[in-house]
Amino acid sequence: SLKMAHQQTNTLFIGNSFTYDIPQMVEKIAASKGRSAVSIDYLYKGGVTWSYHLSNPETDQKLQTRPWTWVVLQDMSLSATHARNIDKFMKTGHEFHDRISQLSPHAGIVLYETWAYAQQNPIYDKSTTDGKEYFINAQEMFGEIKKNFGELQRKLKLKDPNRNVIIAPVGTAFARCIQKYPQINLYASDFKHQNKTAGCYLSACVIYGSIFNDMLSDVDPGIIDPNEAKILQSLADEVLGEKR
Repeated sequence: SLKMAHQQTNTLFIGNSFTYDIPQMVEKIAASKGRSAVSIDYLYKGGVTWSYHLSNPETDQKLQTRPWTWVVLQDMSLSATHARNIDKFMKTGHEFHDRISQLSPHAGIVLYETWAYAQQNPIYDKSTTDGKEYFINAQEMFGEIKKNFGELQRKLKLKDPNRNVIIAPVGTAFARCIQKYPQINLYASDFKHQNKTAGCYLSACVIYGSIFNDMLSDVDPGIIDPNEAKILQSLADEVLGEKR
């Protein structure tokens, strides 16, 4: 509706290099859907986890700069798996929830579900990866991420039923894309990060759709090949439709 399009939406992204370029792309998608009153800010640093942000004074400052509609939280992918400490992932998720409640009381929380590393990543090779970090395959790695993000969301909703806590199923969209369209490459050359084209675009589509509860059809393809953009938009709509 027209009224919705003009409602001010303020979104703060907090994360690491898996968030690079995504906020700006979400803003462009929103603009191409006629949403002018969208303000986006971000705080990210390569290689860090939620613990880093919780102890960084800049996080508290950012949380207080304006009344946020949404705070998008992105943790290191391994944090939500056996390769790190799942209890710590849950604990820092709860701490972030409390910090947001305190400093930006009306903000909803978006848990940015990340993806498994590409199948070519050495993390799936027993001969080069130590026991704790090893995963059989991308399905196993993503299965753990999905399960533990779902669990964190469930616990945070119980903790405060009045706060919106949603999952942006980016990792689900990546897995679906790999399964249905193996010709589309989402990864950078390290087989870990999103590439600056399809990987970033798919992530941004899913996050935009999660925040605005909107369809992705007719979004401006930006720097992406228009046919590929259509496929990525429909994938985002498909996984978001399953969550609605």
